[in-house]
Amino acid sequence: MKFIVLVSTADSSMKTIKNFVPPDFTLLECEIEKTAEVLNNLMSAIILVDLTSPHVFSRFEEITSPRGSFTYIGLASTESEARPAAHLLYDFIFEPFSSWKVERQIQKAWEHSELLADRKLSPSKEEGHVAGVKYSQEPSRQIEHVLREFSRALSSNFSRERLLEMFLDTVGEFVPVGKLSVLLQDNKTKDYVMAACKGIDPEICSNLLFKSGGGIIAWLQEEGRILLPEDLLSDSRWIASALQEMKLLQAQICIPLQAKGRLVGVLNLGPKITGASFYEDELEMLYIISGNVAMALLDIDLHHQLCYQKIYMESILIHMNSGVAAIDLEEKITTYNTRAAEILGIENGKVLQKDLRSLPSPLGDLLYETLKGGKCYQKEEIELAWKHVPLEISTYRLTGDNGEVLGSGMIFEDISERKQLEKERRKTDQLDVLNRFVGQLAHEIKNPMVAIQTFSELLKEKYEDHSFRDSFARTVRQEVKRLNELVEQLIAFSSSISYKFSTEDLYEIVDRGLLNINEQGSGEGVSIDFSYSDEPLKIKADKNLLSKAFAYLLLNTLQVFSQGGELYISSKYDDSLFENGGVRLYFWDSQTKSEKLNLEKMFDPLQIQQDNSILLGLPVSKKIIEDHGGKVNSLAQGKGDLKLEVILPVLSR
Repeated sequence: MKFIVLVSTADSSMKTIKNFVPPDFTLLECEIEKTAEVLNNLMSAIILVDLTSPHVFSRFEEITSPRGSFTYIGLASTESEARPAAHLLYDFIFEPFSSWKVERQIQKAWEHSELLADRKLSPSKEEGHVAGVKYSQEPSRQIEHVLREFSRALSSNFSRERLLEMFLDTVGEFVPVGKLSVLLQDNKTKDYVMAACKGIDPEICSNLLFKSGGGIIAWLQEEGRILLPEDLLSDSRWIASALQEMKLLQAQICIPLQAKGRLVGVLNLGPKITGASFYEDELEMLYIISGNVAMALLDIDLHHQLCYQKIYMESILIHMNSGVAAIDLEEKITTYNTRAAEILGIENGKVLQKDLRSLPSPLGDLLYETLKGGKCYQKEEIELAWKHVPLEISTYRLTGDNGEVLGSGMIFEDISERKQLEKERRKTDQLDVLNRFVGQLAHEIKNPMVAIQTFSELLKEKYEDHSFRDSFARTVRQEVKRLNELVEQLIAFSSSISYKFSTEDLYEIVDRGLLNINEQGSGEGVSIDFSYSDEPLKIKADKNLLSKAFAYLLLNTLQVFSQGGELYISSKYDDSLFENGGVRLYFWDSQTKSEKLNLEKMFDPLQIQQDNSILLGLPVSKKIIEDHGGKVNSLAQGKGDLKLEVILPVLSR
């Protein structure tokens, strides 16, 4: 770890140099009167002295008195400020500061500090030992007492601060040292920070970050054993940075807190208050205790994570706009949020940890079906048997990491308002269509009424004329039939249709629709080419109304029924459609061209035909098909031929 100490006053302009300190250096700030205290805890550092601070020269001896590998650099605005200290400082940095200027001077000064540190470490290497570290095999405390205190520390109710406090108390009773500290890894930055200490000024070390790539952390991660100063003398990789950090922590011994192959933290021990040596039994016991504390710390972190996740999930569930319910393998309700209680009108206490039958039908049945059979529903609309509330529900299985089933869950919404809005919007649309249609219908009625009125006025004069009477009867019959069809289609479109759904064969319904066309006298001269999928397809339908929808659709679009020719019908099963798959039905001939039609407005109820007539057959057909869960598309294919596509959900193949 490389340190820079900035000696300055709180309001000095020289403090702006902090913005230009290289990121691989750790910056410590202190007032002049605290300089000696800070430097006594360091082995080597660059000292930036603010020469503009009051009384700095009168206290210069105090700043430079600590023994260590320190390189002093003065900070000044002008050369005149720096000149009195020229013989005391290694170099100067003048305002204005810049990244290039500061980094260049600091790197140069650090090389000088390392040179000083190497000179001071050389005698220790030759002697082969570090003063104050000795060994003995005689225990200094009773192990039973330590274990009893340690057991008390581990029962600290999952509080990391309380555990560390009792851990340091226990260590302090076991080995009487005046300075203790614990470094723990920060879960976000992965650096190690001071988590607890005794006998050390927290201001000195509270903002320090101990990186994994060097110093005592790197040594402990690599060796996994107790670190003593003499261990560093034979390893040039860590000697300077590790000894620097140990002196900063005022530690003679560093013990790793290891668990599950990970360095969780470091216990740092200063010298004994009596100056006595450490015993091997003491170090061995502290190593074992530290391992157990590391495991306890991991358990505490896991406990806090689980608590946070629980609170987080509960907060989400409380504020969700959808109801949520879940059951476990024993079919007990484990989740039931506030919105679910509001929708169903059942309080949480009457549902949670109760049998799934506590939920109104069919919610419990759907959860059970998903749990046991694995069938999941996606935005399925149901109606509660109780209160007849319409809901949109989705169910899913709850599984573990290895795929084992843990339960099933359900998300549901009350769609009463949506249904009411859809109903009101439909009524509004229908009323708008009706109002606009009535205006056009008046013109439609006027033409046949003129014909009927004219023939009626001439009837007395030409009653004996057989050709006139035949023409009169034929004309009146056609015009009345035309008006009747318009009225029937208008009623079908503007009012809600009552369906009688049952399981039906799709191809039989298509045949029934073609039969309806023939009964109207429009199928003469038409041959049909069927190309169906091999297996029969079952659908849920009202066979009478759906067959009429097919008849309306074909009669009002394909010219083959007025000109004669060949009608092509094909079907294709598509398992990607709907929940159980669907079928695509296609109808086309060789006469009807798409360019002669406005495909986007084909199903507009107010679309005026080429003969200025209006027909509701297509919009009525579209409405019936959509009420069956399907949809209609008009496609252009080949040389511009029109192709009709009807998509419907299938029950089974």
